[in-house]
Amino acid sequence: MKQVHGNWSGRITGTNNANVFAEIKQDGSKLYGIGRINDPQFGTSVYNFTGVIEDNIVTLSMVPDEKFVNKQETQEVVINGRRMTITANMVRHGNVVVNAKLVNNGTIEGTWQSTIGTGGNLFLINEKEKNTDHQKTSKVGKRNTIFISYSHEDKKHLKRLHVHIKPLEKKGLVDVWDDTKLKTGEKWRDQIESALSKAAIAILIISADFLASDFIVDNELPPILKKAELEGTLVLPVILKPCRFLREDRLSQFQALNHPDKPILSMPEVEQEEMWDKLSQTIEIELNR
Repeated sequence: MKQVHGNWSGRITGTNNANVFAEIKQDGSKLYGIGRINDPQFGTSVYNFTGVIEDNIVTLSMVPDEKFVNKQETQEVVINGRRMTITANMVRHGNVVVNAKLVNNGTIEGTWQSTIGTGGNLFLINEKEKNTDHQKTSKVGKRNTIFISYSHEDKKHLKRLHVHIKPLEKKGLVDVWDDTKLKTGEKWRDQIESALSKAAIAILIISADFLASDFIVDNELPPILKKAELEGTLVLPVILKPCRFLREDRLSQFQALNHPDKPILSMPEVEQEEMWDKLSQTIEIELNR
């Protein structure tokens, strides 16, 4: 009987991109426990789950914790010059089904689907396995590379992103890679594969030029999407210009930093800077978790 008892952590990607923590308990083939999802946009969700493991196949049925879901949030707002306290229900939750596979006894990889229409991919790693990996890699440093994919037509906007990430680089929190790092004569495919192998986050600066680029579509996107599916690499699309993002199934499964109906270039300059700062903050939170 395969054993999955213990603490697991990882990510979900798809309609939601979030960190996941699960405490799995096991009685023979039966599984049960508690899962916590920390979504940077929608906050924290808590689920109780039951399930089974048969051979290497893991199936879980997750139900929102009623006490947690029924909590209400209060916040202070100013309306017509008067400070008021309002109460709002938390984000709507649905039941979730997970269909996954235990890989090498140390990772669980699969898909998730909720009753409210959300879904995507799941990647979990056993905390014991993670600690072992950390010990193996501590001598060569933490995986903190950010891979940026963009169209050369949008290069000036790449520079604004670099400005906002620069403080994180100075603190040693991140190592940023994009194709401006390529030198004449280098084997570009090897360099891209090397950068992606170390990447914790892949940022996609989305525009019509991005989607029309044969180089991006054929050489950069496939390995990025594969790493997101198999290793839980966080993919952060940034909608720069109006384009067919929502009609691209491979990409629209990832939650974009901004809504596709409000691309960055449609915003006033101050709001554009706020979005780049939001992206920098998201990176910092992700790498410090």
